Amino acid sequence: MASDNERKNAMRDMKRDILRAVRESQKAKQETMDEYVASRVAAKSLQARLTQAEETARELRAKARDAGNTVAELKLADDLIESRWEDEPSSDGTAEPTPSADGDTQNPLAEPSATPAGYEPRPWEEGES
Repeated sequence: MASDNERKNAMRDMKRDILRAVRESQKAKQETMDEYVASRVAAKSLQARLTQAEETARELRAKARDAGNTVAELKLADDLIESRWEDEPSSDGTAEPTPSADGDTQNPLAEPSATPAGYEPRPWEEGES
């Protein structure tokens, strides 16, 4: 026959084991929630930084325009940025120039092109004519 003390110890051990099992089952759930929250906070932060960067780009575009740069020159700069960025951004977010068939890196400044088909103004270009 188990003593009263042994029963208390067994009950205490069982309670501890059950609580440990419950905590373990909730651990994965909490970890995924933590990851989700961290991701959402990072996304919101990037959205805020993007909004600020676009506002800064609008202001600097206006300054460049006021300094005598034409809309065509500004669009050319935007097109070059877009084409370089779309070519192949590297892991650090910068674009690499695209080599031509003969191995030379293309110089997009050599011949300015007309506005490309399907061109849509960027947020910082709104209102220009």
